[in-house]
Amino acid sequence: MSMPIRVRLTLWYIGVLAAVLLAFSAGVLWLQGRYSRMQFDTELGSVAMTATSVLRSELAVSHQLARAAADTRKAVDIPNRSVVILDGTGSPVAGHWRGFHRASLPSLAGRSLLTRTIEQGAEAWRVRLQRQDSADGPFMILVAAAEAPIAREQTVLARTLLVGMPTALLLSAVVCWWVASHALSPLTQMSDEAERATVESLTSGLSIPDSGDEVGQLGRAFNRLLGRVSAAVDTQRQFMADASHELRTPVSAARTAAEVTLSQPRRDEEEYRDALEIVRAQTQRLGRMVDDMFVLARADAGGQPLRIADCWADDVLAECVEAARVLAVANGIAFDAALEPSLPLCADEALVQQLTLNLVENAIKYTPPGGRVRLELRRSGGQAEIVVNDTGCGVPAADRDRIFERFVRLDQARETLGGAGLGLPIARWIAESHGGVVALEATSPSGSTFVARLPLRPLAIAASAPAAASTCEPYAIRVRRSNPSVASDTT
Repeated sequence: MSMPIRVRLTLWYIGVLAAVLLAFSAGVLWLQGRYSRMQFDTELGSVAMTATSVLRSELAVSHQLARAAADTRKAVDIPNRSVVILDGTGSPVAGHWRGFHRASLPSLAGRSLLTRTIEQGAEAWRVRLQRQDSADGPFMILVAAAEAPIAREQTVLARTLLVGMPTALLLSAVVCWWVASHALSPLTQMSDEAERATVESLTSGLSIPDSGDEVGQLGRAFNRLLGRVSAAVDTQRQFMADASHELRTPVSAARTAAEVTLSQPRRDEEEYRDALEIVRAQTQRLGRMVDDMFVLARADAGGQPLRIADCWADDVLAECVEAARVLAVANGIAFDAALEPSLPLCADEALVQQLTLNLVENAIKYTPPGGRVRLELRRSGGQAEIVVNDTGCGVPAADRDRIFERFVRLDQARETLGGAGLGLPIARWIAESHGGVVALEATSPSGSTFVARLPLRPLAIAASAPAAASTCEPYAIRVRRSNPSVASDTT
């Protein structure tokens, strides 16, 4: 079971702080002990220098070490400090012992300068011994002091730290818990609001603290996510509503034709043929609409495979010219094509053909009889441009941003050729899946120009099409060249 974040933050903070305090306390104890020992040694050195100076003065008067030592003993009498004057052989002459044992003197003899700690029973003594020469012979000054005061200072400091550390840790834990709870309270509130959120309340978002910290950034990012989810839900609802509306029309027409035909016990052959022709046309429209919706649904789910291969763009589009010409003739529209040769593509030929036909059919829908539609393939930098130009009524300014949305149809298309408004969305998906783009390049009351741009270089298939397997190689175009160019065909 995982712990709450505030508990983990508090434990981590206390753990790190405890380690820091332990290291700090150990350092303070070590530095305090070292500094106290240095001060202690400095004091012992000062006492030794004072005793040496006094002894030399006395020797200058009496020239006798014993008498000078006795006078020095009287002059240098410092509480809690042992000051002993020794002759050149290390034998004591005079001094204040104050608990320092003479038994330690043999171990100190023979040294000209010595500062060390000597254990005498359960007590430690700090000793400074220095040897001096004079006109009346050599002598030694020994100064010693018990280290108990240093030990007491260390003990007091250690106890102070031992009591202060838990107190500091406890106070720090309380402060850290409070700070963590205060900082994370907006997260708790947002979590409760997220638990209560429904599809209908996505647009309301979460309550975000008025701050620029990470919690505020998370809240704003989550609200933007909710906005995208809400937009996706609205798009799905609109898609379902539009799909239901578009599917209802051909179904209703076919059903009405069948019901009217069957309403009489007998009909002649021509009436049955007319009814079946209506049913055929409506079911054909219905089938195409379902196919288009299926393509878009698989594209949204990333399951529409791309059969990528090396090809020549003019060969691919040449197969669309005849179909486009037939459709144009049926609508009384002139059609011509100009395809630049030798433009290599790494693409799905069938999808590129569908993209081209969708653009051409869209142009024919909005071109009145007697107009013209032109298909052009040309190179532009590192891209192949598929340009479809018509002499139709153009796209209104209010619809220019909507025409690539699903089920969007202009009024003229609804009244004439019908359609479900899925051709341009499918064209856009095909172009984007190949690393390209489809755009409305220009439009006016005298016509429109749509341009699809596809990269000429071989491209790696995006992760959105996992079923595709690219076989493209940069300089190995393997398809036929039976139709190197398509001249301008005019109907």
